[in-house]
Amino acid sequence: MKDILLIGAIMNFAGFLGMLISMRVKLPFSFPALPQTKDINPPDYVLHRLFSAGTVFTFAIMFLYLYYHAEYAKPFLFFGMALKYWVFTASLIAYLVYKMPKDVLLCFGVPSLAMALLFSYYLLNI
Repeated sequence: MKDILLIGAIMNFAGFLGMLISMRVKLPFSFPALPQTKDINPPDYVLHRLFSAGTVFTFAIMFLYLYYHAEYAKPFLFFGMALKYWVFTASLIAYLVYKMPKDVLLCFGVPSLAMALLFSYYLLNI
């Protein structure tokens, strides 16, 4: 059962790396690469990308810690689960209403839904 925590850590580490790498290189099923500095609009867009990547990395570290200390997992997973459901919902809204690229929904929203469902399963079975 605690392998779910390790899966969460791995998925978040992969997401962190993907978010950073995709800032310079177009990856399949990823965020778009950044345009030239003068073409970035709004100007704080890079800040949001870097902040999001840092948040994903922080959650990766937290899930890795919880893998080794599963007795503390329950309260943290409620927050993690809620956040992952929100990430999926926000991604779906951005895709449907604001024409966010489908690749972002597939690389960011759908894996977050999968993690939310795994965390829900974990919480229902501990």
